Amino acid sequence: MKKIFLSAIIMLLAMLTGAYAANTKPPVVVVEYAYQEAHDFHEGLAAVKQDDRWGYIDNLGRIAIPLVHKIPDAGDFSDGFAFLGDHYIDTEGNQAFSREDPDTGVIEEKFFRNGLPFSQGLAAVQSGAQWGYIDLMGNYVIAPSFERVDSFSEGLAPARKNGLWGYINVRGIFVIEPKFLRAGRFSEGKAAVNFKGRWGFINTEGKFIIRPMYHEAGDFVYGLAPVRTRRSYRGWGYITPRNGFAIPRYYNIALNFGEGLAPVAADTRFGYVNVRGEWEIAPQYDDARPFSEGLAAVKREKKWGYIRQ
Repeated sequence: MKKIFLSAIIMLLAMLTGAYAANTKPPVVVVEYAYQEAHDFHEGLAAVKQDDRWGYIDNLGRIAIPLVHKIPDAGDFSDGFAFLGDHYIDTEGNQAFSREDPDTGVIEEKFFRNGLPFSQGLAAVQSGAQWGYIDLMGNYVIAPSFERVDSFSEGLAPARKNGLWGYINVRGIFVIEPKFLRAGRFSEGKAAVNFKGRWGFINTEGKFIIRPMYHEAGDFVYGLAPVRTRRSYRGWGYITPRNGFAIPRYYNIALNFGEGLAPVAADTRFGYVNVRGEWEIAPQYDDARPFSEGLAAVKREKKWGYIRQ
């Protein structure tokens, strides 16, 4: 009798925490497990690494840009460009922003120490030790003058000066003064920031709408943001903008939602839950990324592939 009672309690707790769902779907493998690293799909292409070299595949797994680039990482496509090594390329793999001088015939090529994907028509690039932003022609619109930056979102971008993060507008002017140890991009009008060692959320005016109280925090998507309340076992859950837990603290890792599902790990395996905290794809992966353009990168036995719902 005690065993039956205990089993019933365990099942009830699992259902309440979202750890149990009777109707998990078997995922469909679209791209076989063959890669050392794999990024999300953007504009029909995903960066993948094989034999220590990066390239891009399409959503059927076909090689679109050869895997020949021996670099630390490859960027994602946005607005038709991706950062690769020390320059941007177009979707054909050709170097972007190169121009021929009409008088001398000399080809001018633009190189950068680092670069991020385009967002809202601007891309963050590093020149020397400083970061700035270029437009879709490869010209600087915000001169390199920041220690570190992130991409624009909802008209603002995180930027660091004198060791602290704030937010700049598209003219490169701080509209939220640097005072944070870390700062995320805005999503649904809110951004996760680290203030005095704890994460909370601010609005676009820089005012806290959720006070700093978390060890880690992600982005709001579908009105839910992953947060970690403790460093010990199963400290991750999802909160609403009112700072209530919509999905209780149950996970060791919880990432942002993408296309209705979020990759989470309860114990050591990753699966996907819906916005109600129910398993849609049972835990079975060594690692997993959010869904993007209908596909998600997942890892099994040290190799990455792609699944669809």
